[in-house]
Amino acid sequence: MSINHLLPPLLAFVLTLIGIFAILKFFPRLGLLDRPHEYGLSRAPIPYSGGVVFFIVFLVSTLIFVDITRAIASVIFAATLIVFVSFLDDRMRLPPFLRLLTQVMAGIIVVVGGVKIQMINNPLGGALFLDSFQFSFFGQQIWIISAIAIIIWLVLMMNVMNWLDGIPGLSSGISTIAQISIFILSIEQFHVVDQSAVITISSVLAASTLAFLFFDFYPPKLLMGDTGSMFLGFMLGSLSIIAGGKLATALLIMGFPVLDAFWVIFRRILKGESPFKGDYSHFHHRLLKVGLTPRKALILNYLFCILFAAVALFLGSTYEKFIAFLLIFAGMIVVGTFVFFFEKKILTK
Repeated sequence: MSINHLLPPLLAFVLTLIGIFAILKFFPRLGLLDRPHEYGLSRAPIPYSGGVVFFIVFLVSTLIFVDITRAIASVIFAATLIVFVSFLDDRMRLPPFLRLLTQVMAGIIVVVGGVKIQMINNPLGGALFLDSFQFSFFGQQIWIISAIAIIIWLVLMMNVMNWLDGIPGLSSGISTIAQISIFILSIEQFHVVDQSAVITISSVLAASTLAFLFFDFYPPKLLMGDTGSMFLGFMLGSLSIIAGGKLATALLIMGFPVLDAFWVIFRRILKGESPFKGDYSHFHHRLLKVGLTPRKALILNYLFCILFAAVALFLGSTYEKFIAFLLIFAGMIVVGTFVFFFEKKILTK
C-alpha cells in the first residue's frame, strides 16, 4: 500500500470531522433536527440528516482522486438523486412508492452509464450469463437481464442499509466494515484488473463512516437519517458491481441484515401489512427487547459482520461463499430462536 492509497482516506476522515462540527453547529439553527417524541424518546432533538456529509466527502474526494469515467459519472449522478430525495424524505416523509421509484431510477442511471454484470457464478457449477437480450440506447449496449439484476441488487442494498439504521451507529459501523472489506479485496486483485477507482472510493467511504461513528455511536450526538443510510447502501451495492462483480462477497458480508430484511418482509406480508411499513421487528430491535443495551446490541452486530467479512475475504470460490451463506442462515435460525424464547419469557412475566 502506497501513500497514494493513504491520502484519500486521510482527507476524507478530516473533511468528515469538519462537516460534522459544521452540522452540530448549524443544523439546530436551521431546524434540521430529529423528532424523538414520535418514537417515545424523552431526549432533546439532535441534528438529523447528518449523512449528507458522506455524499459531500465522497463527491469532493472522487473529483480530486478518481478518473471520472462514464460509469463513475453515472454513480455520482445517481447518488445525487438518492441523497436529494432522501433529504426531502427526512423532512417531509415521502410516500413509499416515490422512494422506491427513486431507487429504481438510480439503478437505471447506473445501467445507462455502462455498469454491467456479465455473469453470475453458479455455486453448484457453471455460470449464469446476463449479456443476452440487449438493445442499444444512445450508443450504449444495455443488457436487459443484467439491468434488471443491477436494479434489484441496488434497491435491496439501499433498503437493507436503511433498515439497519434502527439503532444509531449500526449503519455507519457495518458500512465501515463492508467498505474496508471491498478495499482489501480490490487491493488483492489489483494485479488482475485496475481497481483504482474502487480502491479510492471504498477507502474514502470507510474513513468517512468511521469518523461519523465516533459521533453516531450510542448515545448519538447526531443521526445520519435516510439521507445517509440510503446513500451508503447505494454505494455498497454499486462498488460491489464495479469491483468486478463482488456480489457474492457483499451478500456474505451483509448476510445477516439481508436475511433479517427478508424475514421481516415475509412476516409483514403474512400479517397482511405493507412490506414498506416500518416496525420494531428487526433483529436489532428484538435484541433490545430481550434486555441488551443499545451498545451491546451494536457490538454484537459488529462482531457478526466482522466474522462474515473475514469469511468473505478468506473464501475464494462462489461455492464456498454459498455454503457460508447457508451456515449464516442456519445460525440466524438458532440465534433467532433463542431471542424469540427470551422475548416470550419476558412478556409472560
